[in-house]
Amino acid sequence: MKKTFIAISVLLLAITSCSDFLDSDIRSDFNYNNYFQTEKDLISFANGMFGGLITWTWEGGGLFFNNFWVIQDLASDNAYETGPSIDMHDLSNFTFDANNAPLFFVWEQSYSVINSCNVLLKESEKIKKYSSEAVKNHLQGEAYFLRGMLYFELAKLFGDVPLQLKATTSIQSTIIPRTPVSVVYDSIISDLKKAEVDLATNPFPNRKEGMPTDLAASALLAKVYLTRGAMNKSQSDFALCKAQLEKVLGKYTLEPEFADIFKISNSNKGEIIWAVNFSATLGEGWTTNQFIVRLMPTTKSDKGVRNGQGWERPTNYLYNLFSNDDKRKAATFITEFEGEVFDGPYIRKYWDQEAEGGRQNGESDADFIYLRYADVLLMYAEVLNEINNGPTTEAYNAINQIRNRAGIGDLTPGLDYQAFKNAVLQERQKEFVMEGHRWYDLVRMNKLQEQVLLAKPAANVKPYHVLFPIPQKELYYNPKLVQNQGYN
Repeated sequence: MKKTFIAISVLLLAITSCSDFLDSDIRSDFNYNNYFQTEKDLISFANGMFGGLITWTWEGGGLFFNNFWVIQDLASDNAYETGPSIDMHDLSNFTFDANNAPLFFVWEQSYSVINSCNVLLKESEKIKKYSSEAVKNHLQGEAYFLRGMLYFELAKLFGDVPLQLKATTSIQSTIIPRTPVSVVYDSIISDLKKAEVDLATNPFPNRKEGMPTDLAASALLAKVYLTRGAMNKSQSDFALCKAQLEKVLGKYTLEPEFADIFKISNSNKGEIIWAVNFSATLGEGWTTNQFIVRLMPTTKSDKGVRNGQGWERPTNYLYNLFSNDDKRKAATFITEFEGEVFDGPYIRKYWDQEAEGGRQNGESDADFIYLRYADVLLMYAEVLNEINNGPTTEAYNAINQIRNRAGIGDLTPGLDYQAFKNAVLQERQKEFVMEGHRWYDLVRMNKLQEQVLLAKPAANVKPYHVLFPIPQKELYYNPKLVQNQGYN
């Protein structure tokens, strides 16, 4: 946590809503002491808090602009790097160290948004008049959801991390040691429980798309319990995970066709529980995503995507896992376009060809889907297997819903605990390509080295790669931090 975490800096970044980036720059008219006067001011700040997840900057872009989801699949058996970034090649080959810039950006951007959450929680208590109590509750619920989510991601990536729950007003207040991961998880769970309650009623008719809901908090809390349960082999956490998932089961339905999940017209609905909303058309490149640029090939067709760079490509191991009967194969990969045959597969799943086929600069309105119903079903299958030391009928039903949508039929019956666990892991791999899941799925199931070496035999993957290094810049800024094992 460096000097940019001072609350006034966060205020300047978050002061306008994410739909107002094209308006005239009003930031110089405000400072921390005079900005938070009314409910409207707090709503504007909350909108900007979400903008911190997406907005491109010269320092590396918002958290979900590229670093988060690219890292998770590169540092796995799913993808390899072909682009100009040495740091990305290091992630793909497991030769990264504490100086890796994308890892630093994830740390920095996470704490920047966390501090926005802390500011909102503090200032929301000072507003003297709200139009309704539901307004205050929902705004606080949004902050609790994002803070819990981001600490969850930090804990998975880095283990013990500094737990900062108050708005930062001085550099000195950021110089704190790493908090034990068990305490961080307690805070995550507390935040998400509050979010569940506070988000139950949304009083904002014009603030729905991209807003987390109580069910999103329930689903994320289930994932937290599943993760902590796997870490500690805790049956009580598995039971809590099951209870949380059962709050969500039946409240959403799977999109009938896998490819349609990623259509622009289906944003924020269907099986999508919560997504990070991007907008190329509104932000003129400042609030776009990088799916097309990073994943798609450069085509020669006037009707195609000209600016695809294909920097992250699927491993042959991943591509060959899909049978030709699996509908996800054609939806996930592209091997030719209008007669041009490529030198191997690229990842096309985020390209809505009908809606965005003519984009010339690679910008896209596609959202980053953080939680969707398929994840809930596969978590349910996994946790039932853990609770019962083997799959139940309900566990089979959950995974088979995913398989049947893909057109590959039911899973082999009668599997034992480990075989079913392996099947869930592979189903997650095929379902969530480049959705930011794979590295930690492998870590959670103790399969990182084994699986990476199957896809990348030359990778330098080691046991300590179950955590990433604390960024060297942070060690410099904060002398109370200590490095993770293996990276000294």
